[in-house]
Amino acid sequence: MQKKIIIIGAGIAGLSAGCYGQMNGYETQIFEMHSVPGGLCTSWDRKGYRIDGCIHWLMGANPESMFYETWNELEAFKGKELLYHDYIMHIENSEGKKLIMYCDIDKLETHLMELSFQDSEVIRELTDAVRKFKDIHTASKDESLVKYSKVTMHDFVQRFKDPFLKEALLAFAPKGNSVFSLIFQLAIYNNKDACWPVGGSLEFAKGIEKRYLELGGKIQYKSMVDEIIAANDRVTGIKLTDGCVHTADFVVSAADGYSAIFEMLKGQYINEEIKALYESKKVSNTSIQISLGVNCDLSRYPYCINMMLENSVQIGGVENSQLLIKNYCFDKTLSLPGKSVVTSLIFTDYEYWEELYKNSENYKAEKKKIADWFICLFEKKYPEAKGKIEVVDVATPITYYRYTHVWQGAYCGWKAPAQKIPNVLPGLLGFYLAGQWTQTTGGLPTAVITGKGSIMRICKQDGKNFLSKCS
Repeated sequence: MQKKIIIIGAGIAGLSAGCYGQMNGYETQIFEMHSVPGGLCTSWDRKGYRIDGCIHWLMGANPESMFYETWNELEAFKGKELLYHDYIMHIENSEGKKLIMYCDIDKLETHLMELSFQDSEVIRELTDAVRKFKDIHTASKDESLVKYSKVTMHDFVQRFKDPFLKEALLAFAPKGNSVFSLIFQLAIYNNKDACWPVGGSLEFAKGIEKRYLELGGKIQYKSMVDEIIAANDRVTGIKLTDGCVHTADFVVSAADGYSAIFEMLKGQYINEEIKALYESKKVSNTSIQISLGVNCDLSRYPYCINMMLENSVQIGGVENSQLLIKNYCFDKTLSLPGKSVVTSLIFTDYEYWEELYKNSENYKAEKKKIADWFICLFEKKYPEAKGKIEVVDVATPITYYRYTHVWQGAYCGWKAPAQKIPNVLPGLLGFYLAGQWTQTTGGLPTAVITGKGSIMRICKQDGKNFLSKCS
């Protein structure tokens, strides 16, 4: 008799679990609270402009990549045009000095030398490490690279003599990050493993949804799970908020960990480690996304600029000393000809907005105040856009929560350094967690791999050989 897996959430982790469940002969059904797939991997339309809310750079485009095979099995790239940028971003200070973070490491090295030849020794050390970094598996065994995991960016930049390079590198990789993470990111680009899928985040998610449905999977949208049902310490199914009960042999939660463990399971299956983990609230930064639809072609500007502010500004309890502005003119599918979509992510605090949301007028006023501040800076940087803004869209941490129920508005899950994060719960059989809340590094690759991993564990429990494609 065919066994059934219920999957909570049609984000990338849930779709991944669904696809691999179907490939391995299970009947699967996904329950999703929203009306479209993707979860936080999404885009939305405003008056003819498509605003993207997720992908900055998608890892796994290089056939040599550890993620490429999985994306390929899910046909995530099928029919997609993939764009590769020449640079990651332009970093500019208030005096007009500029660092271009080129993707090609030879080009970046030359540019860094031009900016500060006196730092040639440390520049070559950094770029040579990037050239050596082929993949995470070999790098994690190479002592000449592993040593950088013990060095913070703050300590590393002290070796530079040029003050602008110090400042610019910290704007690209925060001072608390390890140098290893910087080398890793630069290597991803240098190896042409980072791309942009034309059409954006929602279209990317729809491609995986298509694969899932073609494999025979079922999705029930606008269906929020209220409870994960267990009997004799084994899951038996779920109950929706409308009272409907659905039974299954296994349940995979691709929702955030807090919702699954403390709300759907009512905190019944935890230990001291899990309790301490969630009480710590060591979650990744949340943010406000300000998006503009502009009746103006901004394609002559860099697609991504990180402006170091002359005076830092406090947004919702968090000090911001830089402003990232991204314009999507490189993707002609996101707006009409001659128009531009521009976005900016600004770090903020969830609890500040949670309190503010209790008074709708104050909440709206704060959103407008921050949007007005951003527009003022934007129009100084892009003077031809003045008076041509047709859409202003502000997504706060509360928006992330309302849209996906993600705990603390933390769309990337936990904050590094590594913590012991469960993908199963003590004393509960047949239940598995997938997604960013089971790892310390967020992002779509984490989501897709953990979704796949949940089915691998189910197959192991069932004594089946795991299949990564249809038999």
